[in-house]
Amino acid sequence: LHYGIPQGSVLGPILFVLYTQPLSKIIQHHSLYHHSFSDDNQLYISANLAQLQEIIRTSQSCISDVQAWMHNNKLQLNPDKTEMILITSKHNQKSLSLPFSVDLNGTSIHLSSSVRNLGVTLDQNLSFQQHVSRTCQICYFELRRINSIRHYLSQDALKTLISAFVLSRIDYCNSLLAGCPKQLIHKLQKVQNNAARLICRTPKFDHISPVLHTLHWLPVEQRIEY
Repeated sequence: LHYGIPQGSVLGPILFVLYTQPLSKIIQHHSLYHHSFSDDNQLYISANLAQLQEIIRTSQSCISDVQAWMHNNKLQLNPDKTEMILITSKHNQKSLSLPFSVDLNGTSIHLSSSVRNLGVTLDQNLSFQQHVSRTCQICYFELRRINSIRHYLSQDALKTLISAFVLSRIDYCNSLLAGCPKQLIHKLQKVQNNAARLICRTPKFDHISPVLHTLHWLPVEQRIEY
């Protein structure tokens, strides 16, 4: 093995971080902020609309320098896993006419309508509608799976499964949802209500508040505040 380190080794993560440390200096040289997660690097910057053209040039220059460094150090950027998003108001998006794209090894990276960051879906307006919809979709899928075997489980086992596969997803990064419209929070509340009914075998049209109280579950809005 002339280059690299075995995947899964104890020293692997530390050596990889040390190996890629110069990337931070290259990015900082272009006055961009960044976060690095192992082999995943995120560049970001905030600016006025009048500065967007300059931001595109700066981003392109930074990516070119990063790409050159990686090529010289036997690493490679993956265009298929590279995304770019512009977060602004709906009003500003309608007024934008600039060609937003950067070149990566001959591949044009255009603006995405949404991106995922550590399991959270960010959209162009930070409305979190897509994030909530995706969370609800996954939670309902898990509830259907659990419901198919509930006759073989005790109530405590049901609570454990639902806490692990449903409530954990509702609670994940939920502080980002503080201040979101109530109709958005209501979608998550419906998921929690269905989970509570599944555990307590409560009929569909019975009032849910006593059930949540019995399970010692805060409603979603209060969970976010807590």
